[in-house]
Amino acid sequence: MITIIFMYAVLAATFTIAKQALNYANPYFLIAFRMTLAGTLFLGFQYLFNRKKFFINREDIWPFLKTSFFYIYLAFIPEFWALSRLSSSKVVIIYSITPFIAATFAYFLASEKLTKIKVIGMTVGALGIVPLLITPDQAGNVTTELFSVSIAEGVLLIAVIAAAYGWFPVKKLMNKGYSLPMINGVTMLVGGLGALLTSFALEGVFVKHVFDFGPFLFWVLLLILFANGVFYNMYGWHLRRYSFTLLSFAGFLCPLFGTFYGWAFLSEAITWHHGASLLLIGFGLYLFYREDR
Repeated sequence: MITIIFMYAVLAATFTIAKQALNYANPYFLIAFRMTLAGTLFLGFQYLFNRKKFFINREDIWPFLKTSFFYIYLAFIPEFWALSRLSSSKVVIIYSITPFIAATFAYFLASEKLTKIKVIGMTVGALGIVPLLITPDQAGNVTTELFSVSIAEGVLLIAVIAAAYGWFPVKKLMNKGYSLPMINGVTMLVGGLGALLTSFALEGVFVKHVFDFGPFLFWVLLLILFANGVFYNMYGWHLRRYSFTLLSFAGFLCPLFGTFYGWAFLSEAITWHHGASLLLIGFGLYLFYREDR
């Protein structure tokens, strides 16, 4: 469980990093640059260290394309568009509904059962989010908008659903013998090229996509390290050992880590709400994990 907690601490940090990167580039171009670069690095790693598995069977071309669409393109294009219009704190909170979506997909697509204890654990974890939702917001733009659904929030929901579903075709490719660096490399490169076409179509071709290249490169490289390098590979590693529902449910920790980062790096206050959430989410995780061991 320690590695799972660390994995989601890294994931929570990526929202803050991505928000910083958006200050220096257009959102679709940022995704294109990040994913094509990350995909190229993964494929280079695969070619250098595991050349025997540097291939795709003809019958798996379509599964790779489908995975690229849901796992990368549809999970990030709507997210970054919404992130450019919402606070990172609110984006993290909305992403906390991922466990419910993933559990639904797991029930229908992976034949995973939800026992009474798991349902109770998920319910306790969901209740753990409530204290965070009523936390006084120093920025004034999360709590006040929480119960009014905007277009940006609706678009973000599309990204959340795609991200929750995307790991199912990834696991199928892993079961076929493809390594995670190969899967990530191909899907990120294909998804990044799709994002580049989207950038040219919606943001323009002959425009300045990057406003300040130095800070942009720094935040993108940091984002690639945290998200593409650490989180994606750790999630794939855990996926071989734990269920979809357990890994997704642990995502309830993200808002807590996001709050901590706000306190540590933005001098935001921590109240009793955060302690209450930590206790509820921790207890819910304990109940869920006890059934999944």
